[in-house]
Amino acid sequence: MEWNKPFQKLSWIVIVILLLLMLAVTVAAGFFSIVTFQMIFYTAAACLMLVFMSLVISFFAIYRFISNEGQLTGKNKSTLRMALKIFMPILLAVSNIFSYRKDEIRRVYIQANNAYVLGMGIKAEPEKTLVILPHCLQSSKCRYRIREGLEDCQQCGSCNIGDIKQLIQRYGVHAELATGGTSARKTIKDTKPEFVIAVACERDLSSGIMDVRGLPVYGLLNKRPNGPCRDTFTDIAELERMIQYFTVREVPESNVSIEEHN
Repeated sequence: MEWNKPFQKLSWIVIVILLLLMLAVTVAAGFFSIVTFQMIFYTAAACLMLVFMSLVISFFAIYRFISNEGQLTGKNKSTLRMALKIFMPILLAVSNIFSYRKDEIRRVYIQANNAYVLGMGIKAEPEKTLVILPHCLQSSKCRYRIREGLEDCQQCGSCNIGDIKQLIQRYGVHAELATGGTSARKTIKDTKPEFVIAVACERDLSSGIMDVRGLPVYGLLNKRPNGPCRDTFTDIAELERMIQYFTVREVPESNVSIEEHN
């Protein structure tokens, strides 16, 4: 059948690669001395030790920051960056393979990423700040389906997209709705922002942050009282605090400061 051709092709590629590796090791065993093999294993052990130390350091860096005990300085900034690029992707991959508390591990990654982004001192122009929102924020009962952008929202009050629309207009930032990770990446590619505030679930946020290399992304988890991808909502006050914090626009005196968020 056509559907299993990719499966067959990939399977044979893996089998052939393993066979070649087995033959290579067998041939090498006949040419190399015991001393050579010892050196190979010592080198491998040294490399594993470096990886082990990096993972341990990364673990404690993540733990400190999610416990609100760390201050982002020049030294631990590089440590936290290493943890986000090496340790957390490994942990997320293992969590996915064994289906072990995936959302909880993803939340830790998002929280650590946010701590790092908060410490970067970012101040972007409002028009260079992009807010990405999931389509599931719109009420499933709404008669006016939003397809192009927030300007399509009739502000009927059935969901909080109307409030977000007012917030976006007030601060002059750009906002787009995304149907998923592919849509979000296309939006970022098309708009070319300097900074992104993304609202999504744990899965989409964690994968999106890892996919967007070189662009700072602050993640806000949406609330899902009706389950995933249906009638979700976000904390408007927190979204406003983050827009205030990361843009160069002056914060009105009546609004909540970033210290309250922390």
